Amino acid sequence: MTKVLVTGAAGFLGSALVEKLCRSDHHVRVVLHDSTHPISRSQNVETVTADIRDAKQVQEIADGCGAIVHLAAKVHAIDDAGAGKDYEAVNVEGTRHILDAAVRSGVNRIVFASSVKVFGEETSGCVDETQVPDPQTAYGRSKWQAEQLVSEYAGRHGLTAVSLRLPMVYGPTKKGNLYRMIEAIDHGRFPVLPRLSTARSLLHVENFVQAVFLCLRSPCFKRSAYIVADTEPYCVTDLYDWLRAGLGKAPPRWRVPSWILKSGARCGDVLQAISGRPAPLTTEQLTKLIGCAWYSSTSITHELGYHASYSFEKAVPELIAFYRDVARARGERSSSGVAHV
Repeated sequence: MTKVLVTGAAGFLGSALVEKLCRSDHHVRVVLHDSTHPISRSQNVETVTADIRDAKQVQEIADGCGAIVHLAAKVHAIDDAGAGKDYEAVNVEGTRHILDAAVRSGVNRIVFASSVKVFGEETSGCVDETQVPDPQTAYGRSKWQAEQLVSEYAGRHGLTAVSLRLPMVYGPTKKGNLYRMIEAIDHGRFPVLPRLSTARSLLHVENFVQAVFLCLRSPCFKRSAYIVADTEPYCVTDLYDWLRAGLGKAPPRWRVPSWILKSGARCGDVLQAISGRPAPLTTEQLTKLIGCAWYSSTSITHELGYHASYSFEKAVPELIAFYRDVARARGERSSSGVAHV
């Protein structure tokens, strides 16, 4: 089996991918930024600690590997203020260093995890690969620049390389807004959403892993980048209702009107501007929650045989079970701490 180098292996996507690679009898070399991060103890896993921002540290990490899945990145945050240099250093220059290492070591196949943020923050209807990228944030611009580097190196050095444009990826993890949404709903702190018509694309982590495997096996790519998403987009109201039901809560008897949410968000804007502290709800946050973000994965379906096996509704029991396990473990640690005082 080809040895696969995986950067960002300690992250949510990386750990799921490494686990599946090991189960498929691949040999994996994982690149960790911090050696204290837990990682698979499989005998098929080799660990390397390196900072991808340092070209010297990653010079030889790809030696003996047949493919690279590049996941390491500074991830998107609601507040990007002052983070432009970090996105440039990690997402752009870090990607350049990984590509240089690939060329130096003779690695031909590269799979790069990009983002639908290359298209901007919202969509007008459904977007596919024919849409011209127009990133609006430092994060989106860094991913678009990194995509261009991948394409440039592919053309210049004859690499078989592809970028995967991902929407929000969900699954059993504490990271990200979805876990906080579940926690807020459980504790009655999340507003009962109105019936919304806007569509939002999401991607289950196992669907992402499937797409990576297809890219590792495909002899060639017709495109430099593919959008990967669950089969159908979701209505945010449905996501809320499914999570509420999964938590064992009765259907809501009433819903907060959209105008109240928007008014509350505007108040949050003012409070944040005056206090300099994050507000519970701002216009930007509300847009990210209820704005349209609809993307088509038709191209990767037709050209690589991608088929999303997981959907959000079917994944809810898994999400809630994970949330309950984390809460239980947190409670046990708290109780243990009190007992020792």
